[in-house]
Amino acid sequence: MGINNLTERNLKYGFVILHYMAFEMTVECVEKLLSRFVNCDIQIVIVDNCSSNRSGKKLNRKYSSTSRVTVLLNEKNDGFAKGNNLGYKYLRENYDPDYMIVMNNDVLIEQVDFLDLIDNFNRDEGFSVAGPDIYCPVDNKHQNPAHLKGFTLNQVQALYDEICKYSSHPAFYYYKHVLFGGLKRSLFGRPATNEKIDRKRKMQNVVLHGACYIFTRDFITAREQCFCPATFLYMEEDILHYECTRDGLKMLYLPDLKIKHLEDVSTNASIKSGYARFKMKNNEMQKSIRVLIDIMRN
Repeated sequence: MGINNLTERNLKYGFVILHYMAFEMTVECVEKLLSRFVNCDIQIVIVDNCSSNRSGKKLNRKYSSTSRVTVLLNEKNDGFAKGNNLGYKYLRENYDPDYMIVMNNDVLIEQVDFLDLIDNFNRDEGFSVAGPDIYCPVDNKHQNPAHLKGFTLNQVQALYDEICKYSSHPAFYYYKHVLFGGLKRSLFGRPATNEKIDRKRKMQNVVLHGACYIFTRDFITAREQCFCPATFLYMEEDILHYECTRDGLKMLYLPDLKIKHLEDVSTNASIKSGYARFKMKNNEMQKSIRVLIDIMRN
């Protein structure tokens, strides 16, 4: 199907893009959307999380005369969940979209039938949340689904206990991993599993990667916020998976949808020191894991 079918169906697609510091990356992300979906009814909301380099105001000036782009200037850096919730709420109340795509500013959508496919899959199977095939050229990996199963409470508690060790002696653990093979992603991941994921097949109710979520009207109607607002950064995908499973909201991994994820552009632009990033990630991960534990226990 071509993109004209979306026009015939009168579908409305909202995009939420969270911005922090990385002006050129956000512009590239937005311009891709504007050029790919010229004939579609789209509305893009950029949420600037109070960028200290004033790039949010620069974006506001750049898109002030572009009717399909709105820039919201947050008065403080609210983090990932609250920042995205601000854009989600704005679109929900002012645009009434059929679908909402909440995506990082370092995500590029180049697939011209991306929106067509979303609606086709929803008509055929029905879902509340979907995730595309996410290709990261930085490490040449496909990131979705993040995991086949959600955490158990025991696994979350074990991860929390491990992360607490790093908080007690951050310098020791940072330099230990730097000196012996580099700082591993596993430091901030889940307990090791032997998951073998066939990323070419469609999958239901897996843990979807947080770089890009597609929400249908079912989800938008059911939830005033897309993410649990209690976290600043990290664990959003695990919390969302738990809440959707609990509330009977169907999640789908759709490999026919393709995006590119350049990854960590905003974090790396704002925090240059590897050790400072390690401490920040560790502290925020610890707080976010605590949130998930509390949600699961309650």
